[in-house]
Formats: sequence, C-alpha cells, structure tokens
Amino acid sequence: MSSTLDETTDTGHTRRHMTTLLLEQRGDDEWIVTQGGVDVEGTGSNAAAAAADYCRRIEHAE
Repeated sequence: MSSTLDETTDTGHTRRHMTTLLLEQRGDDEWIVTQGGVDVEGTGSNAAAAAADYCRRIEHAE
C-alpha cells in the first residue's frame, strides 16, 4: 500500500511517497522483506541488508 502526499514548497512542487515494508526475521540469520500487493521479496542476513536487496530488486523489476 502506498500513498502520495503533494506539498508545495518555495522551490516548487514536491511529491512524497509513503509505503509500508514488512520485515520478518526467519531464524537467527535470515530476514525477508515484502510489500503488500508487490510480488517481490528481498532477503538478507539482517533487516537493513534485506531492505537493500528488496529495493535493488524493485529497481530492476519489470
């Protein structure tokens, strides 16, 4: 789920996007990151690594 918040600033128009990522720890050394409605999953040895993996996969998803 994501939403767009429009805000006008002195320098012009800014678009902000908010979303929620689900971080789930599985076992001692595996984290999974998902987002509702998106068929992409990130994995890593810690939450930050899994989130970075998720973002890389989203960037390259078609």
